[in-house]
Amino acid sequence: MNIRSPSLFIVSHVSKAIRKEFHVEKERVNWIDQGRGFLMVYLAIIALFPENLLGNNPITAFFFKHPSPKDAPWMNAYDVGVPAFFFIIGLLYSFSFLLRMRKKGLNKAVLYAILRWGLIYAAGLIIILLTRTVGLGEVNEIIPGVEMFVVSWDVIDSIGFVGLICIPFMFIPKKLRLIISYVMMTFYQAMLFIPGTYWREYALASVHGGILGGIFVLTPIVLIGSYIGEYYIMEKGIPSNEKNKKLAVFAAINLAIGLLLWVIPGGYPNKRMSTMSWAVISLAVIIVGMLVFAYADYDAKNYSKLNKANKFRITLFKAYGMNPLLIYILAAAPDLFEASLSTELQLIIWGVMLTAITIIAYALYRKNNVISTTKVTLSLIVILIVLAAILRSINFF
Repeated sequence: MNIRSPSLFIVSHVSKAIRKEFHVEKERVNWIDQGRGFLMVYLAIIALFPENLLGNNPITAFFFKHPSPKDAPWMNAYDVGVPAFFFIIGLLYSFSFLLRMRKKGLNKAVLYAILRWGLIYAAGLIIILLTRTVGLGEVNEIIPGVEMFVVSWDVIDSIGFVGLICIPFMFIPKKLRLIISYVMMTFYQAMLFIPGTYWREYALASVHGGILGGIFVLTPIVLIGSYIGEYYIMEKGIPSNEKNKKLAVFAAINLAIGLLLWVIPGGYPNKRMSTMSWAVISLAVIIVGMLVFAYADYDAKNYSKLNKANKFRITLFKAYGMNPLLIYILAAAPDLFEASLSTELQLIIWGVMLTAITIIAYALYRKNNVISTTKVTLSLIVILIVLAAILRSINFF
């Protein structure tokens, strides 16, 4: 029997993927831009809106604010936002990686991926160092008598960290990648169940599970997104109706797993702890939303025939969806100082910033200008370093 080395297996698998699945050159996938744009519009509105107004009643709290108790045994609509963002990253993760590898070669594709996600991770760490008095983490008493070093964690560094972890998984066949994803989440949930491991307490002391939640829950969400992206976008021999039915069943299975875990004591969906039930229920909602946007997709040739409402929706969501990282940075920036301002002034800032972000997004859309993630991140790092130097020179910190 001829046993192939791991390196030959990787090259063979990647070459097969390129030959079999690459029928599409680099182009915008409209329904993904629409879904991502919807998420970014939602994020921009919420990120800039005065937080004390979001929880005024149960309805706004359900859609616009995480449950207040850290250990809340439930989730709401707003809790789906983080997994939705990571799932969308996954949809085109392997597609982009394989495309770059076909054009530039394996080594350059890997180095670019490391540079891209590494820069995002570095930008996140710089933001943490500038905005948190505890720096990159501190020793916390997670329960009486038990102390652990809890890593400072947030969205941008989480994106970069998870992006780096996902690179080697691109050399694994997509079905095996899917299986590994659920094994990882199951292992994490099991550790939350087992007393004395303190994984649950550690997660509560961190943000969306901290580094452990990033490895064992957010990473699988990206990998599941990459599997669905390869299946739905790159598999050309399967009719769309069949794909839609299979994904609807897949969503139902995820929902059933989540509800079953919810019945088990301690298995409730909780975003703060990144429980598996939170992840799979979110995946069910996200996949249904994805199918809605895929169903409402449009042919660019028929765009002129659409009514004004559809044109407005397409333009707005596509403008926001083409440059998501830039939109996120613009939307999140005022939050660094806005909390100390009056509600009235926060509302004024909300209106001004939302208008400015929309104008910027529309201008880039009109020029068909997609600014690469690497350029956006590099610019952010330079701005942060210059800002830190200025603040340091005036003894701000």
